Amino acid sequence: MKKIYIGIDAGTTSIKLIALNQQVDILYEKQYTYTYQTPQKGWTEIMPTDWSAIMLNGLKELFKQIDANQVVAIGLTGQMHSTVFLTEDGEPLRPAIMWNDRRTKELIPQLKKQLAEDPMTQLNSQIVSNGSPLANLFWLKENELSHFKKLGKVLITKDYLNYCLTGNYATDFCDASSSSLYNFSNQAWSTEIFERYGFSSDWFAEIYPAATVSGYLTDHICQSLGISEKIPVVVGTGDNVASTFATGSFTSNQPLISLGTSGVMIIPNKSHELKKIGKNVVAKIFPKDQAIITQGTVQAGGKLNSWWLDTILQTDQYLVEQEKIPMDLLGTNEVQFFPHLNGEKTLFANPNLRGAFAGLSLETERVNMYLAVLEGVAFGIRTLFEAMRNQEEPAHFSIVGGGAKSELWLNIFANVLNKPIRHILTTREAVHGAAMIASLATDQKIDLTEPEVEIIQPKPAISEKYHKQYQKYLILSQLMEKYSEEVS
Repeated sequence: MKKIYIGIDAGTTSIKLIALNQQVDILYEKQYTYTYQTPQKGWTEIMPTDWSAIMLNGLKELFKQIDANQVVAIGLTGQMHSTVFLTEDGEPLRPAIMWNDRRTKELIPQLKKQLAEDPMTQLNSQIVSNGSPLANLFWLKENELSHFKKLGKVLITKDYLNYCLTGNYATDFCDASSSSLYNFSNQAWSTEIFERYGFSSDWFAEIYPAATVSGYLTDHICQSLGISEKIPVVVGTGDNVASTFATGSFTSNQPLISLGTSGVMIIPNKSHELKKIGKNVVAKIFPKDQAIITQGTVQAGGKLNSWWLDTILQTDQYLVEQEKIPMDLLGTNEVQFFPHLNGEKTLFANPNLRGAFAGLSLETERVNMYLAVLEGVAFGIRTLFEAMRNQEEPAHFSIVGGGAKSELWLNIFANVLNKPIRHILTTREAVHGAAMIASLATDQKIDLTEPEVEIIQPKPAISEKYHKQYQKYLILSQLMEKYSEEVS
């Protein structure tokens, strides 16, 4: 019998469903976009039931084309940090607070200071930020005490979808360790943090390795989907771990750049090495795994490309604008761009940080400024890599995401990093990782053959020029950090 695995990815603006066979061939895929609410400036919220309604509608459509008898398991992934607040009865108390919400920015310095005072919570002090579940819970206690008193469960996005499908509460080590509520030494929830802030341990789901069956579709769900098979549902993991797994970066232990709405540098290591800078995320797929991914983010990331073209130039001719940039301008552009238009969490830990152009002159043209935007993101990613790197020199960097479709940008990254860029052509996204982990949980088998890739090599002469440009970028970074402190 043909075996099929379903993956579900609850992203920031869309929910994706996919069906794969054991050879990772795509048998079905569909994406459903949605919008979240911004009731106040800097707030981003959504009713969790919107996610579940989209997911169930998507599964109904999927099972019209995929035989449920052949589906072995369903795997889950999704945006990390976004926090769902439930009553004792499992009903949403209020809208979920999403990962990109900024309402807690004034609370972060206080939380960082408090966490740094206790050796048992110091690691959490470096990762707590806007959108962290700890910050969101603290905000709820301070601002919506009536809701706080009614709390029964606190879940992350994928875990809420798991609950909707199975009626069970479960999370994985990725979402637990990135919540700022985790004890890295004990590999469990932090009782020290719970006691300090008055949180109940009963609110939090049990933590499992990602490739664990958490339950089965309930009778109610099967009936609503029009199927009779109680399909196993796998705990799954956060989107960055799922992407890292799907692209083979765990196997190769090489850095991965995700160039989507944000720009994320992900550095895996297999020895549970906790870095002093960056967000350390426990990537435990199986119980014996000791893998960690350390991640840092240029929050504006790939969004800067569309910001520059759509908002500033007001054009939809993306390719035309890039074709205007001559290749001999790479490494010699006099204009620099600081890419942190909407704050920064990893190196500066400053939500008020903003972007800037530098080096403008009367000779500056449209192409100089656009190229500077693309280069600024690459320089920002390099600063993250230098701060979080493994001791071993990487052989290459892999890149995925919408920004990787730009040949020009890939060349910039290759030369700024002075390493080959492994552009993954075979689509391997977080949703693929969810389905692949579902296969491992139930059959302990998946075809992890190398995806089709394009290798972009750096050119020594250009890389040398970019290295000098990078030194100027570091000076600009220092100036912008000081400027931000003066005006905030």
